[in-house]
Amino acid sequence: MIRVTDLVKSHGTTPILRGVGLTVNVGEVTVLVGPSGGGKSTLLRCINGLETIDAGTVTAFGHTLHGTRGQPHPTAALLGLRRAVGMVFQQFHLFPHMSALGNVMAGQVHALGVPKAQAEATARELLARVGLADKANHTPAQLSGGQQQRVAIARTLAVSPRAILFDEPTSALDPVMAREVLAVIRDLAARGQTMVVVTHDMDLAREATVAHKMVAGRIVSSGRPSDVLAE
Repeated sequence: MIRVTDLVKSHGTTPILRGVGLTVNVGEVTVLVGPSGGGKSTLLRCINGLETIDAGTVTAFGHTLHGTRGQPHPTAALLGLRRAVGMVFQQFHLFPHMSALGNVMAGQVHALGVPKAQAEATARELLARVGLADKANHTPAQLSGGQQQRVAIARTLAVSPRAILFDEPTSALDPVMAREVLAVIRDLAARGQTMVVVTHDMDLAREATVAHKMVAGRIVSSGRPSDVLAE
């Protein structure tokens, strides 16, 4: 599971997270909703160790990050946590000089030390799973936004994370491309993948297990999506 306790984060003198706490159980799809600027994306980045935290703790599958008052997190704690918790970004962040296949292979080869032949077989399987088997040799510039996001999801899945964080995965896409990505996320949910999703897509939010509404750096309501979204 993922457990966030009394999380505090500021950028300079501006408070972003004001004592946030939540728990994500294995197999749950948790959504974070609320107005822009409420701290949702910052919370995800703190869970993945991409942001330092001022106070509180983040524990994910036995790995804990503590408040450091802006100092870097210990490398061992970061590596352990990031092997357990993957992240898919709003803007894809694919390596532009690599093919789709190379992007999905990269983490396996360079972070996990998987032999290239094994990494390639896994990457091809995952590209097929997200509907892109025929795009393996295409670079990001040759792919649509929806296709790039699906490659990004396959790249995250390639390192077998126990949970995946999605930061507004469809907000940069047109409706057709968004539907392609949402189909992949729904497939992951059906397979029992633990996920935390920041989204403004209310249809996706309604399908989650648990919803948390964030306003001004605090979680103001939590519970069944139908109840939280009705407030």
